Amino acid sequence: MERSAGFRRSAKAHGVKLAEAALRFPLSHPAIVSVIPGGQKPGEVSRNAEMIAKKIPPALWRDLKAADLMRADAPTPR
Repeated sequence: MERSAGFRRSAKAHGVKLAEAALRFPLSHPAIVSVIPGGQKPGEVSRNAEMIAKKIPPALWRDLKAADLMRADAPTPR
């Protein structure tokens, strides 16, 4: 629970929704070429497209690593 709260606090501090960061994070690994979030309604598909397009500040990933919420060697989006 504390770890989860740490992710939320960091994301909020950078003006990012946790779901936006979660959708972008896997794309930083060289073995991942796509993320396909599900959507049952047109509004959900639109929301997912907006979230995946959100620019995530690089400082968020640095802060997560500094807070030991991510591995220091984890690849992160640029």
